[in-house]
Amino acid sequence: MKLLFFIRTIDFSRRTTGWEHDPAERATHELLFCRRGSGALVNGHTKTCVQAGSLMFNPRGKLVSDQEPLSVVQVLFSEDLFSPSVHMDKEALYVLGLIKLHTPKQNSITLSRIGSERMNTLVDAMLWEFQNRYRGYSWALRLKLVELLITVMRDKQFKIPIKGLKPLSSTRIQDAVSYLNTDYMNPISVEDVLNACGLSRSHFHALFKQETGKTFVQYLSELRCAKAAELLATTDRPIIDIALECGFRNLSHFYHVFKRENNISPKQYRLQGGNA
Repeated sequence: MKLLFFIRTIDFSRRTTGWEHDPAERATHELLFCRRGSGALVNGHTKTCVQAGSLMFNPRGKLVSDQEPLSVVQVLFSEDLFSPSVHMDKEALYVLGLIKLHTPKQNSITLSRIGSERMNTLVDAMLWEFQNRYRGYSWALRLKLVELLITVMRDKQFKIPIKGLKPLSSTRIQDAVSYLNTDYMNPISVEDVLNACGLSRSHFHALFKQETGKTFVQYLSELRCAKAAELLATTDRPIIDIALECGFRNLSHFYHVFKRENNISPKQYRLQGGNA
């Protein structure tokens, strides 16, 4: 049975993290929000501190508490909750794509005080809806999940390096960016994007660069390389499979673009555990 949404509170002193999903389905993501306690997320030689207010996105490794057990809210959700044909859902997928791209390599941030308070309120509401399941609860959960994603993106501790992640003044460019973030794994031409956003070629290129700070080709290359880097660091799948899944037409093209973007080959990136 396909998992669409699940939430619970778990208390533990040691726990292995790393949710696995069926690769034939759209991605299932795991969020872990620490409410009490302190400890560390250990993955190989990488150790990331965890404390109350820490939010982990698709973490992998072992969570170990310092002394008292960690109290963590686990949220599992599938991208199938959101339909790219619905405007609000496209917005949610867009925000999710940004978080996936720009969460630090350890996949963990410690939210600000305000962000942590807001997150506590949201997870309490989601737990209540999930446990009681009153009429309309599935819609309520989806709306709260969208609020959660926006809370993360807006938090001052979530440092976003490119201006393209600010609200776009052009909804048509926002449509184009949403399209790229949800369909990057497939062949994409400029014509495909023009059809999605309804702009002329010259106007699109000028407006896209103005809004995102990048050309269309740069944005798509960085997006695909970021997705590939995540899979290289967190799976042992063959590099050719990762390249094709992330939208590259062949292995040599993938190596060329990945090295240009990261100053290191995919194989070296994997050997270094994603710490390039």
